[in-house]
Amino acid sequence: MGLGMVVLGPLVLEGFEVPERISVGGQQLLAVHRLVGGGRVVDALGADEADIRWSGVLAGVDAPERLRVLEGVRRDGAAIGLAWAGFRYTVVVRELLAQVTGPCWVPYRIRCAVVSEGDAGGIEALPGVASLAEALGLGAGPGLEVALGAASAVLTGSGRADAAAAGAVARLVAARAFAGVLENIS
Repeated sequence: MGLGMVVLGPLVLEGFEVPERISVGGQQLLAVHRLVGGGRVVDALGADEADIRWSGVLAGVDAPERLRVLEGVRRDGAAIGLAWAGFRYTVVVRELLAQVTGPCWVPYRIRCAVVSEGDAGGIEALPGVASLAEALGLGAGPGLEVALGAASAVLTGSGRADAAAAGAVARLVAARAFAGVLENIS
């Protein structure tokens, strides 16, 4: 079945770019009070989320540009959305290690600190088809990446596939691919 699509702020991972596995979890913080006579009282203090980690590859003619976008997100230290397969988090990119092995192939490892779970702050769900149509006019570049990430979040966050949103995402992907082809021809 796989993870489907992974959205990290403005970055969308699809197809073979989607990592095989994403590590999540954490621990429960406990205060253990040892009593005279061997008894104890355990107070649960709350969840302490572990960093979310994965490794993968950015591929295609825009791989170096997408790495620069991801590097910018890491440098900014801002809380962004992370969503995949029904999981939604707000995270801060703690660590990004990449190896540019060619103009179209960038293996990387990433580690994100969890700010909160159950939401994807920084991934804005676009309100309707009109907004998605506006996004189609953005052309190539970071604006299109943000719009594509937002449109993808509509699908990633919902339990059902909305046909209009799915069509809009497909049009955004096609627009991004077409813009990449035009850049290669020029």
